Amino acid sequence: MPSPTDSITRVGVLLQAYAEKGVFRGFSSRSETPARADYRILWHRDQVFELRYEPRQSSLRFACVLPEVDPGSSMYREFRAWLKLRRSDELPEHRRCDPRRVRIKPYNRGGAVALTLRSLDGDMDYAVRRLIALVHEIYLEFLSSGLYHDWLIETFDLDPDNPC
Repeated sequence: MPSPTDSITRVGVLLQAYAEKGVFRGFSSRSETPARADYRILWHRDQVFELRYEPRQSSLRFACVLPEVDPGSSMYREFRAWLKLRRSDELPEHRRCDPRRVRIKPYNRGGAVALTLRSLDGDMDYAVRRLIALVHEIYLEFLSSGLYHDWLIETFDLDPDNPC
């Protein structure tokens, strides 16, 4: 098992590679200690995503993947159900979050939906790749269903006639 410092370095390298490939519009490391590393990622809908990595818990946490989602809303219930389906053997392996390897947990704090992914086997390469792919799928699959058109327009101040 790598040391926390080595693990933090590795996670930073993986995230930087996504930025270099153009997956993120911006990326920076905010702070690093042996206990945690904080990153800022400019990504979907020009949002700044705050990501925290805690090596001792092997956890990665986005503080807000979906803003302004009422915790009692059907959208939040459907999002949680959609996340559960990400563990299904019916999904291709490259899209599945193997429940033997990672645990995914959403939280809703004051309307900000946070997402934590914890590696169960310590393979942070797999964990980082799955988390980035999962958030990408939230925006490209979950939100593109048409069910959340009004939410997208209001939350991201989009043109209703051309919300793309």
